[in-house]
This record gives sequence, structure tokens and C-alpha cells, in this order.
Amino acid sequence: MPAADHDALEEIRSLKHAYFRLLDTKDFAALGDLLTDDVTTSYEGGKHQFAGRDQVVDFLERSLGDPGIVHAHTAHHPEIVVTADDAATGIWYLEDRVIVPAADFVLSGTALYEDTYSRTAAGWRIRHTGYRRIYEEHRRHSTGELLSFTSRFGAG
Repeated sequence: MPAADHDALEEIRSLKHAYFRLLDTKDFAALGDLLTDDVTTSYEGGKHQFAGRDQVVDFLERSLGDPGIVHAHTAHHPEIVVTADDAATGIWYLEDRVIVPAADFVLSGTALYEDTYSRTAAGWRIRHTGYRRIYEEHRRHSTGELLSFTSRFGAG
């Protein structure tokens, strides 16, 4: 592997890790700096599609900005391919948990993120990001009672 590709892989890994860190710490303005101006999203298999940095940041802030909502997003097993000097793709395995005590609610699940990246004057940035669920479950926070379970395989 050429040294330039190795450097790109490390930079893209750091970029995606920062995306999740900033998401979970609710630093949406800094998260926006990791996106291209023309970024697009396809969250939840296309249920939430946005175009442009401002729309994406606004959606994330409206969805997860409440300090009463806590969440953890962990991405691992990256499959990153550098497709040109200034372009790459990536697939990441996501595990996430969203806790909303006031609503007595917990969401947890896994998904596959599919990204495209562009190298800009500021470094690598996310040009597109989105995920499709493997599974998702909803539980009561107070008791752990299962409220619903869905799987991309139809089980549940």
C-alpha cells in the first residue's frame, strides 16, 4: 500500500471517530466542520435524508441536542477504500444506544454506515453518510422491558 493511501486511511479513521465523539458530546458546530458544504445523508435507510451542512447539523441538533437525552455511538471494523487522491469510501459497523430517562425509553441496535469522503484544503471531510439498521430494539429505561424489536432480516 502506498504511504499516501496509508496516511489517508488513518486520517479518515480519525475523522469518523471525531464525528461520533462530537455527536455524543453534542458539539454539533464542531461536527459540522467535519462535513463538506454539500454533504448528504441517508439516516435510517433513507428515512432521514438531508443535503447541505446546515440541514444535517440542524437535524442532529434537533434530534439529539436535548441534554436529557444521552447517547453512545461506537463505530468499528472500518472498510475504507481510497478511490482517488481526493476521494474514498467507507463502511463502518455501528453499535448505538440512546437513553431518554424522561420518556422511560432506551433504543439500542447496530447498523452499517456507508460513507464517501473528499479530501479538501482543510483535510478529509465527509461528503455523504448514512446507515441501514441490522437490528433495533426499544426498551423501558426503568425496567428493561422490551417494547419492540426489528431486524433487517424480518426476525422479531
